Amino acid sequence: MARPAPADPAVPARWTTEQFLRLVDEGVLGPDDKVELLEGDRLTKAAIYAAAGIPEYWIVNLRDECVEVRRDPAVEERRYRSVVVARRGEAIELAALPAVRVAVDDLLPSP
Repeated sequence: MARPAPADPAVPARWTTEQFLRLVDEGVLGPDDKVELLEGDRLTKAAIYAAAGIPEYWIVNLRDECVEVRRDPAVEERRYRSVVVARRGEAIELAALPAVRVAVDDLLPSP
């Protein structure tokens, strides 16, 4: 299937959120394709996920080398009541699987 080519091959192609989701649904984008969403930063997505009642939302923050874990959605308020930042050397327990722990170091690139 044909893919849109950016004008400059060094610059990634850009799509809106709706276009991105359509590309994934149609199988145009694969799991290793790198994309950048034009809409929706961490606050927008957190509000959308909280309003939908998503119980747990993780952000792997590469710049600050941490994982931000948002839990306990307040659906009507469209926010998470709990926000915890886990750093290198720490592990995060999954809300849905309390016996499962994920090391922050496993989610971040090697220093």
